[in-house]
Amino acid sequence: MNFVIVFAAIFSAVALAIIILVLVIKKKVGNITRNYLGMGISETAKLLSDGLANECRLPYSVPRLTPLYKPKIERDFPEMSFEQMESMAKNGIINILNAIESGEPQKVAHSSPRLRDQLFGIIEDYRSKGETAHYDEVKIHSVGVESYNSTPDSASVVFQTALESLSYVTCGEQILSGTNKQPTQNLFSVTLTHNQDLSESDGRYYIEANCPNCGAPVPAVGVRECAYCGSGVVPVVDKIWQIDSFKLLK
Repeated sequence: MNFVIVFAAIFSAVALAIIILVLVIKKKVGNITRNYLGMGISETAKLLSDGLANECRLPYSVPRLTPLYKPKIERDFPEMSFEQMESMAKNGIINILNAIESGEPQKVAHSSPRLRDQLFGIIEDYRSKGETAHYDEVKIHSVGVESYNSTPDSASVVFQTALESLSYVTCGEQILSGTNKQPTQNLFSVTLTHNQDLSESDGRYYIEANCPNCGAPVPAVGVRECAYCGSGVVPVVDKIWQIDSFKLLK
Protein backbone atom coordinates (compact mmCIF):
# COMPACT_ATOMS: atom_id res chain seq x y z
CA MET A 1 0.00 0.00 0.00
CA ASN A 2 2.81 2.37 0.91
CA PHE A 3 4.51 1.49 -2.41
CA VAL A 4 1.38 2.50 -4.35
CA ILE A 5 1.16 5.80 -2.49
CA VAL A 6 4.86 6.54 -3.11
CA PHE A 7 4.54 5.62 -6.79
CA ALA A 8 1.48 7.84 -7.19
CA ALA A 9 3.25 10.71 -5.48
CA ILE A 10 6.33 10.34 -7.70
CA PHE A 11 4.18 10.07 -10.83
CA SER A 12 2.22 13.19 -9.86
CA ALA A 13 5.41 15.11 -9.16
CA VAL A 14 6.92 14.11 -12.53
CA ALA A 15 3.72 14.99 -14.38
CA LEU A 16 3.58 18.36 -12.61
CA ALA A 17 7.22 19.01 -13.45
CA ILE A 18 6.59 18.22 -17.12
CA ILE A 19 3.55 20.54 -17.22
CA ILE A 20 5.54 23.34 -15.61
CA LEU A 21 8.43 22.78 -18.05
CA VAL A 22 6.06 22.89 -21.05
CA LEU A 23 4.46 26.09 -19.78
CA VAL A 24 7.87 27.68 -19.22
CA ILE A 25 9.06 26.70 -22.71
CA LYS A 26 5.80 27.93 -24.26
CA LYS A 27 6.16 31.24 -22.45
CA LYS A 28 9.78 31.65 -23.54
CA VAL A 29 8.96 30.77 -27.17
CA GLY A 30 6.00 33.13 -27.02
CA ASN A 31 8.24 35.92 -25.76
CA ILE A 32 10.77 35.24 -28.54
CA THR A 33 8.17 35.24 -31.33
CA ARG A 34 6.53 38.33 -29.86
CA ASN A 35 9.84 40.18 -29.60
CA TYR A 36 11.12 39.25 -33.07
CA LEU A 37 7.91 38.75 -35.06
CA GLY A 38 5.46 40.89 -33.16
CA MET A 39 3.02 38.01 -32.63
CA GLY A 40 2.42 35.09 -30.29
CA ILE A 41 2.83 31.34 -30.87
CA SER A 42 -0.71 30.77 -32.19
CA GLU A 43 -0.43 33.65 -34.66
CA THR A 44 3.02 32.42 -35.78
CA ALA A 45 1.71 28.86 -36.24
CA LYS A 46 -1.21 30.13 -38.32
CA LEU A 47 1.13 32.24 -40.46
CA LEU A 48 3.36 29.23 -41.14
CA SER A 49 0.34 27.06 -41.93
CA ASP A 50 -1.08 29.62 -44.36
CA GLY A 51 2.34 30.05 -45.95
CA LEU A 52 2.70 26.31 -46.55
CA ALA A 53 -0.81 26.16 -48.01
CA ASN A 54 -0.03 29.03 -50.37
CA GLU A 55 3.24 27.37 -51.35
CA CYS A 56 1.31 24.27 -52.42
CA ARG A 57 -0.85 26.44 -54.68
CA LEU A 58 2.08 28.11 -56.44
CA PRO A 59 2.87 26.94 -59.99
CA TYR A 60 5.99 24.85 -60.54
CA SER A 61 8.87 26.44 -62.41
CA VAL A 62 10.01 25.16 -65.81
CA PRO A 63 13.58 25.09 -67.22
CA ARG A 64 14.84 28.45 -68.51
CA LEU A 65 16.71 26.86 -71.41
CA THR A 66 14.45 28.06 -74.24
CA PRO A 67 16.82 30.92 -75.26
CA LEU A 68 19.61 28.34 -75.52
CA TYR A 69 17.79 25.82 -77.72
CA LYS A 70 15.36 28.03 -79.68
CA PRO A 71 17.93 29.42 -82.22
CA LYS A 72 19.21 25.93 -83.08
CA ILE A 73 15.69 24.52 -83.46
CA GLU A 74 14.69 27.43 -85.71
CA ARG A 75 17.86 26.99 -87.76
CA ASP A 76 17.26 23.26 -88.23
CA PHE A 77 13.51 23.63 -88.95
CA PRO A 78 12.80 27.08 -90.44
CA GLU A 79 9.55 25.87 -92.06
CA MET A 80 7.91 25.39 -88.66
CA SER A 81 8.15 28.28 -86.22
CA PHE A 82 9.20 27.68 -82.65
CA GLU A 83 5.87 29.15 -81.55
CA GLN A 84 4.05 26.43 -83.50
CA MET A 85 6.14 23.78 -81.77
CA GLU A 86 5.51 25.33 -78.37
CA SER A 87 1.79 25.47 -79.13
CA MET A 88 1.86 21.79 -80.09
CA ALA A 89 3.34 20.99 -76.66
CA LYS A 90 0.75 23.14 -74.83
CA ASN A 91 -2.25 21.81 -76.73
CA GLY A 92 -0.77 18.33 -76.61
CA ILE A 93 -0.77 18.04 -72.82
CA ILE A 94 -4.31 19.43 -72.61
CA ASN A 95 -5.48 16.94 -75.24
CA ILE A 96 -3.65 14.14 -73.45
CA LEU A 97 -5.40 14.87 -70.16
CA ASN A 98 -8.75 15.11 -71.96
CA ALA A 99 -8.03 11.77 -73.66
CA ILE A 100 -7.32 10.09 -70.31
CA GLU A 101 -10.57 11.49 -68.90
CA SER A 102 -12.70 10.56 -71.93
CA GLY A 103 -10.96 7.26 -72.64
CA GLU A 104 -10.28 8.22 -76.28
CA PRO A 105 -6.52 8.29 -76.99
CA GLN A 106 -7.07 8.55 -80.75
CA LYS A 107 -8.34 12.11 -80.36
CA VAL A 108 -4.89 13.55 -79.53
CA ALA A 109 -3.76 15.42 -82.63
CA HIS A 110 -0.27 14.69 -84.02
CA SER A 111 0.07 11.68 -81.70
CA SER A 112 2.55 8.92 -82.45
CA PRO A 113 1.67 5.22 -82.07
CA ARG A 114 3.94 5.19 -79.03
CA LEU A 115 1.90 7.91 -77.34
CA ARG A 116 -1.38 6.20 -78.20
CA ASP A 117 -0.07 2.96 -76.70
CA GLN A 118 0.96 4.85 -73.56
CA LEU A 119 -2.48 6.45 -73.24
CA PHE A 120 -4.24 3.17 -73.93
CA GLY A 121 -2.33 1.54 -71.05
CA ILE A 122 -3.25 4.34 -68.62
CA ILE A 123 -6.91 4.30 -69.67
CA GLU A 124 -7.18 0.51 -69.42
CA ASP A 125 -5.63 0.61 -65.94
CA TYR A 126 -8.34 3.00 -64.74
CA ARG A 127 -11.08 0.97 -66.46
CA SER A 128 -9.91 -2.28 -64.89
CA LYS A 129 -10.38 -0.73 -61.45
CA GLY A 130 -13.69 0.92 -62.32
CA GLU A 131 -12.16 4.36 -61.85
CA THR A 132 -12.25 7.60 -63.83
CA ALA A 133 -9.57 10.29 -63.87
CA HIS A 134 -10.75 13.90 -64.03
CA TYR A 135 -8.81 16.98 -65.14
CA ASP A 136 -11.15 19.95 -65.02
CA GLU A 137 -10.42 23.65 -65.59
CA VAL A 138 -6.91 23.02 -66.92
CA LYS A 139 -4.79 26.18 -66.96
CA ILE A 140 -1.27 26.36 -68.45
CA HIS A 141 1.12 28.54 -66.46
CA SER A 142 4.38 28.23 -68.39
CA VAL A 143 6.24 26.11 -70.94
CA GLY A 144 10.00 25.71 -71.32
CA VAL A 145 12.41 23.58 -73.34
CA GLU A 146 14.15 20.92 -71.27
CA SER A 147 16.33 19.47 -74.04
CA TYR A 148 16.83 19.27 -77.80
CA ASN A 149 18.64 16.47 -79.63
CA SER A 150 19.09 15.74 -83.34
CA THR A 151 20.68 12.97 -85.39
CA PRO A 152 20.80 12.37 -89.16
CA ASP A 153 17.53 10.42 -88.90
CA SER A 154 15.53 12.15 -86.17
CA ALA A 155 15.18 15.04 -83.78
CA SER A 156 13.40 15.45 -80.46
CA VAL A 157 12.41 18.37 -78.27
CA VAL A 158 11.34 17.88 -74.66
CA PHE A 159 9.10 20.60 -73.22
CA GLN A 160 8.19 20.95 -69.57
CA THR A 161 4.72 22.33 -68.90
CA ALA A 162 3.56 23.74 -65.56
CA LEU A 163 -0.22 23.67 -65.19
CA GLU A 164 -3.02 23.53 -62.69
CA SER A 165 -6.32 21.68 -62.79
CA LEU A 166 -9.03 20.24 -60.61
CA SER A 167 -7.42 16.81 -60.61
CA TYR A 168 -9.12 13.85 -58.93
CA VAL A 169 -10.06 10.20 -59.40
CA THR A 170 -13.56 8.84 -58.85
CA CYS A 171 -15.20 5.45 -58.55
CA GLY A 172 -18.89 5.99 -59.15
CA GLU A 173 -19.82 9.05 -57.14
CA GLN A 174 -16.98 8.68 -54.63
CA ILE A 175 -13.76 10.68 -54.89
CA LEU A 176 -10.86 8.31 -54.21
CA SER A 177 -7.98 10.75 -54.54
CA GLY A 178 -7.36 14.40 -55.37
CA THR A 179 -9.92 17.14 -54.96
CA ASN A 180 -12.47 19.03 -57.02
CA LYS A 181 -12.48 21.93 -54.57
CA GLN A 182 -9.13 23.60 -55.29
CA PRO A 183 -6.57 23.40 -58.12
CA THR A 184 -3.71 20.94 -58.03
CA GLN A 185 -0.33 22.07 -59.40
CA ASN A 186 1.49 19.66 -61.73
CA LEU A 187 4.59 19.60 -63.90
CA PHE A 188 4.58 17.48 -67.07
CA SER A 189 7.15 16.78 -69.75
CA VAL A 190 6.04 16.35 -73.38
CA THR A 191 8.38 14.95 -76.02
CA LEU A 192 7.98 15.99 -79.66
CA THR A 193 9.83 13.93 -82.27
CA HIS A 194 10.67 14.41 -85.93
CA ASN A 195 11.62 11.31 -87.91
CA GLN A 196 12.33 10.52 -91.54
CA ASP A 197 13.61 7.66 -93.71
CA LEU A 198 12.19 5.13 -91.25
CA SER A 199 9.78 2.34 -92.15
CA GLU A 200 7.01 0.50 -90.29
CA SER A 201 9.28 -2.46 -89.52
CA ASP A 202 9.91 -1.32 -85.96
CA GLY A 203 6.19 -0.88 -85.23
CA ARG A 204 6.20 2.91 -85.67
CA TYR A 205 4.82 4.92 -88.57
CA TYR A 206 6.69 7.85 -90.06
CA ILE A 207 6.48 9.91 -93.23
CA GLU A 208 9.50 9.39 -95.46
CA ALA A 209 11.13 12.49 -96.94
CA ASN A 210 12.05 12.43 -100.63
CA CYS A 211 13.27 14.95 -103.20
CA PRO A 212 10.25 16.32 -105.10
CA ASN A 213 12.31 16.47 -108.33
CA CYS A 214 14.12 13.13 -108.64
CA GLY A 215 12.55 11.14 -105.80
CA ALA A 216 15.84 10.41 -104.06
CA PRO A 217 15.62 9.95 -100.28
CA VAL A 218 16.61 12.90 -98.09
CA PRO A 219 19.34 11.44 -95.87
CA ALA A 220 19.16 13.66 -92.78
CA VAL A 221 16.97 15.93 -90.72
CA GLY A 222 17.47 19.55 -91.70
CA VAL A 223 18.82 18.87 -95.23
CA ARG A 224 17.62 21.59 -97.62
CA GLU A 225 19.19 20.44 -100.92
CA CYS A 226 19.04 17.11 -102.76
CA ALA A 227 22.49 15.50 -102.89
CA TYR A 228 21.65 13.84 -106.25
CA CYS A 229 20.11 16.59 -108.41
CA GLY A 230 20.69 19.75 -106.37
CA SER A 231 17.00 20.65 -106.13
CA GLY A 232 15.71 22.42 -103.05
CA VAL A 233 14.00 20.17 -100.49
CA VAL A 234 11.24 21.45 -98.21
CA PRO A 235 10.02 18.67 -95.90
CA VAL A 236 6.44 18.72 -94.67
CA VAL A 237 7.53 19.24 -91.08
CA ASP A 238 4.09 19.85 -89.61
CA LYS A 239 3.13 16.32 -90.68
CA ILE A 240 6.39 14.72 -89.54
CA TRP A 241 6.54 16.28 -86.05
CA GLN A 242 4.59 14.16 -83.57
CA ILE A 243 3.83 14.09 -79.87
CA ASP A 244 5.72 10.95 -78.89
CA SER A 245 5.33 10.65 -75.11
CA PHE A 246 4.58 12.50 -71.89
CA LYS A 247 5.48 12.13 -68.23
CA LEU A 248 4.15 13.44 -64.93
CA LEU A 249 7.17 14.94 -63.15
CA LYS A 250 5.45 16.45 -60.10
